[in-house]
Amino acid sequence: MSVALARQFACLLLCLSLLLPQGLLAQTVSTAQLMETIKKLEARIAELEAKAGAPTAAVAVAPAAGASAEPSVAEMKKDIDEIKKQQAEAAPTLNFFKSTQVSGYVDAYYGYNANRPADQSVSFRGMNFNHNSFQFSAAKLSFNRPTNGPGSLGYRLDLIYGPLADSFKIPFELPVDGRSRDSLQRNILNAYASYTAPVGNGLTFDVGKFTTFIGAEVFDTIDNWNYQQGIMFSYAQPYYHTGVRMSYAASDKVGLGLFLVNGWNNSFDQNTGKSVGFALTLTPSSKFQIIQNYLGGPENGISNTGWRHLYDGVINATVNKNVALRFNYDIGANRPLVSSDPNANWRGIASSIRFSRSDGKVAFAPRFEYLYDNTGFATGVRQGLKTLTLTNEYRLRPNFSTKLEYRYDFSDQKVFKNRAGMFSNRQNVFLVGLVYSFGIGKE
Repeated sequence: MSVALARQFACLLLCLSLLLPQGLLAQTVSTAQLMETIKKLEARIAELEAKAGAPTAAVAVAPAAGASAEPSVAEMKKDIDEIKKQQAEAAPTLNFFKSTQVSGYVDAYYGYNANRPADQSVSFRGMNFNHNSFQFSAAKLSFNRPTNGPGSLGYRLDLIYGPLADSFKIPFELPVDGRSRDSLQRNILNAYASYTAPVGNGLTFDVGKFTTFIGAEVFDTIDNWNYQQGIMFSYAQPYYHTGVRMSYAASDKVGLGLFLVNGWNNSFDQNTGKSVGFALTLTPSSKFQIIQNYLGGPENGISNTGWRHLYDGVINATVNKNVALRFNYDIGANRPLVSSDPNANWRGIASSIRFSRSDGKVAFAPRFEYLYDNTGFATGVRQGLKTLTLTNEYRLRPNFSTKLEYRYDFSDQKVFKNRAGMFSNRQNVFLVGLVYSFGIGKE
């Protein structure tokens, strides 16, 4: 067997090992393992040559002057690199998914309502919370490939399961044609494809379903200062949208967003009208940020009559590395189907401060909110609703959050259930929330 033939045979064996799916190999081949394989293949070449009666230094075709008769490690590595390059060119779809980031979390809590309601519910929570119960709240699994510059593609898919996801049926979401179609949709938190067009610094389009751009708090409790989302998140703002959003970073200080969506929490549109949104983000320094949002459109069921408007603003400020401030306001109005009916209006503010230790393990975050609902459109009762929340967070590890929380809710109306089957104008809730997150770069 010639050296050239032996070399080709060895390269074929190595190529087959590289092309096998990693799931079949059980682990990724490391650099040290690759070098060891190359050494073994070189020894195999010499063995094959000896069996064929050809001396190790001989070749079927005389080599050029000064050239080595045996294939060197560098030559074999060059062949391997060429094969890997050909594999990448032949499988662009596989490479696309190789860059997907996989992450998620598991969320649970125990809560105690001092009113001790008979049905074990905690009133006026947009998300489900139960009294005197060890409760699994949510499990989330995310697949994300962000775009990486002009001309690039990406996607995001967030799957959510548990009582937290079941809360998506309220508020504002209405059935289509008298039928509820949100049973599967509410388990899909985000599902959209992305494309960054080569316009300026890159104009990014997201098409599909995505969480709202409105407000200071988000769906995932581990990313909020407090465990229980406030009344602004729960009643004054939408949760998610389905449609198209465009985002553009004019500079590191100015960001723009434009939205064309079905409406408020509409997986399926209820009418032929669409809601439009606008977002302006100003970051004059690393310690101060202003976000101004607007969302408006015809959202009165199947009719295109009467618009709903929402003006939302968020201010984020960092005093120093241990103290941060946050302020959120909402001004909402819904024009009725019948012009003689009164307009629904709601006004809300939320103010928070967060004190944290330098190592990030311990933090304390008080939050105060006030929401006035003039017709009961947002909360179901005409009232002035207020909350005070005190949250102490401890992170044993960066991806394991423990939040001890006390929340006091009070209203000018008797809207909170108590143990006697009656209603009170206040409630006290004590809670401990545990969230363990996982994924790339996390334990």
